Amino acid sequence: MNSGFPSLTGGHDDMEEGFWSSFSNVMMVILKIFLLVIIIMALNNRNLLDDLKHSVQAKETAQQEAELAAAKAQQSAAAAQKSAQVAEFQLKANSTLEEQLDYLQQRSAALEMDLLRSRATTEEARATNTSKDAELARLQALSSTQADTLGLRDKAIQELQITLESKETDMAGLRTKVDESEKKLLSMQGEYTELDQKYQKLLKPARSAKGKQVVEVVYTKSGYSIRPPGEAASRSVTRAALESELGALKAQHSTDLYVKVIIPNNSGLSYNEAWRFTSDMLSKYDYYAAP
Repeated sequence: MNSGFPSLTGGHDDMEEGFWSSFSNVMMVILKIFLLVIIIMALNNRNLLDDLKHSVQAKETAQQEAELAAAKAQQSAAAAQKSAQVAEFQLKANSTLEEQLDYLQQRSAALEMDLLRSRATTEEARATNTSKDAELARLQALSSTQADTLGLRDKAIQELQITLESKETDMAGLRTKVDESEKKLLSMQGEYTELDQKYQKLLKPARSAKGKQVVEVVYTKSGYSIRPPGEAASRSVTRAALESELGALKAQHSTDLYVKVIIPNNSGLSYNEAWRFTSDMLSKYDYYAAP
């Protein structure tokens, strides 16, 4: 029965339904806002994490570069210290190296002279051997021309056999002399010091370029060249021009002129030719041969 008043029951239900509908909408909005905030925070955290990784990597790279620079600096310091030690040692050694070098040059020059002399002797022995071989060939030819009869041929053969034995004996003697010369040449370096000391006592001081005016003379099969003191390069000259220049230098420098004779390995000269030229130049113009 409707007494004219609104139904309290029906109104209550409508109000409750409207309340929960509004509450759901508000919670939905709050949830969306919450999710949005979480997403933004996650993105920020990820960016911060990336920045942190980059910072750590940059720090490690800088630390490695600093360690590498420190190692290089230590190596440079060690190298500089070692260079200073080497320079100091070299400075101390230089005072004696010049004297040692001068003495070795003197020994080398003397050994070269002895070697040329020995090779010249060997070449003469070989020339003698060649002449004996030619004599043997001549005897063989003579034997063939005189072999008209069996008796003459047998006699010539016997004489030839005797000659051959004699030649072989001579050749064996020459080979022995050549071997002895080579052995003496090999032992000469070891004995040179003692011989040089005795020689110094008997004669005058050893030949040396120290403090002298050095003129270089080069001799090959193709000609001559000379480099006077003070000139940077050698120049080709004739034998007459060479003798003239050396004579002028001898007159100018007298006992201060050191003649350095150079015979290249590919000069094409025999040992006798090289030895005769060297001896001639030194005896005429070198200070060592001056009266």
